[in-house]
Amino acid sequence: MFSNPLVDLNELLLDELIRGLDIIEIDNFQNWEIDHVTDNSKNVKANSLFVAIKGFNVDGHQYINEAISQGAIAIIGEDKIENNKDFTYIRVKNSRKVLAELVNRVYDNPSHKLRIIGVTGTTGKTTTSSMIDHIITDIVGSSGLIGTLYNKIGTEYLYDPTKCTTPDIITLNKFFTKMRESKTDYLTMEVSSHGLKLDRVWGVDYDVGVFTNLSYDHMEFHKSLEDYYQSKERLFRYLAEDKAAVFNLDDKYTNRLVKITEAKIYTYSIYNKHGDIKAEDIKMNQNGLEFKISINRDIISNLGKMVHPTVLRLRTPLLGYHNIYNILAAFTTALILGFPLLKVKAALESFTGIRRRMEVIYDQDFTIIDDFAHNPASLTANFQTIKSFDYNDLIMVHFLKGRRGLQANRLNAQLIGKWAKRLNLADLITTRAEEEVIYKNKVLLEEEAVFTEIIRNKGINIKNTARLQEAIELALGKTKRNDLLLIIGGPGLDRAAELIREYL
Repeated sequence: MFSNPLVDLNELLLDELIRGLDIIEIDNFQNWEIDHVTDNSKNVKANSLFVAIKGFNVDGHQYINEAISQGAIAIIGEDKIENNKDFTYIRVKNSRKVLAELVNRVYDNPSHKLRIIGVTGTTGKTTTSSMIDHIITDIVGSSGLIGTLYNKIGTEYLYDPTKCTTPDIITLNKFFTKMRESKTDYLTMEVSSHGLKLDRVWGVDYDVGVFTNLSYDHMEFHKSLEDYYQSKERLFRYLAEDKAAVFNLDDKYTNRLVKITEAKIYTYSIYNKHGDIKAEDIKMNQNGLEFKISINRDIISNLGKMVHPTVLRLRTPLLGYHNIYNILAAFTTALILGFPLLKVKAALESFTGIRRRMEVIYDQDFTIIDDFAHNPASLTANFQTIKSFDYNDLIMVHFLKGRRGLQANRLNAQLIGKWAKRLNLADLITTRAEEEVIYKNKVLLEEEAVFTEIIRNKGINIKNTARLQEAIELALGKTKRNDLLLIIGGPGLDRAAELIREYL
């Protein structure tokens, strides 16, 4: 479902298809009957309209001749090109937005017929989205989810390890349409900075936008932290005044976001006394979290229901201070959607977490925790949590940030070095997990080298391994009674828990 997106039409005339689009000029217009629309030249068939898009790694304009040879009779693009009059060329300012408008129109704007929640931020997107999905499923019975781990409609799960967190607009519209056909009305989406910057979600009708936080990440894609922020900002610029925006008031970027959105604003916080929904009296240990949630003003849902100020106490088996923020974001969103307060509380308390997010995979003579943390913010959240745990030595297996650049790995190494003594880090084992990762996540030797040099200069025992299995065997051999083994890092470690269970 997430590969080779193609829109099939039924002989739609070109003038009808492009009517109302923001067009600069048309060369050799002929009112062709169009059977297909795609932005992938490999998908082109006879009577196709091919949209040439300038991507991060590939420029679709380079594939125009291939598309014509495959049967394309009309091309949409941004560049001026030579036309031999065998096809119609339509020049536009932004091919991505034009593709989105075309596809949304062809599918009859299915996102407008769903209740869609978009969650964006550096950390917390996956857990917060999963919490919201869990609440909706628990109360309504069925819900849709698009995210990093998987996509689902009701009980149908769709996995694709090569997909983007936020799919392209053709795939999204097919997904929305399938949701409508299955009578599933609610969809929670992780909305990545890539998806926003590349206009993958242009025209998607979000009912609620959620901002978790923002810090250093994805600098291999974004020109700067400011560019990263501005990409995230787009989600809230899209929201109309009858929609809702949920912001983490403890994050400094919220001060900017509240000024640019027309949506109704709701905030949550731990430290800021002005938060509409606030966590207080927090108790945290290795068994989970317990805290009060204070609702400090009337929360009016987009269905017109109202929740008045009140205080309730919530208990969860989830670990970590950062999960308080995730819970507050999901809780606030659920109230905005109009779900009953006590049912929301019960649903959150029954949420046991998701795979590879502070997941305890073994807890007997020693403890093993598996966490996807891979940037300074998520690593810090993890370390703040485990520093309060009762253990002897810490053994760490870490997957480096493959193809994310030297600076990303340098920052992570510096952070681990700062925390090493406080965490009683005895051994650090890195792995390139070469047998596990696809090309886009392969760790370069220079990335491994810059990380290793910093760690060694801190006096920390470090061992580099090429294969995940080698790293796991080495770590288990070093882990003793009452120690903590931390499996931490990105997709190269996704099968680590499975391997560990085979050994144990």
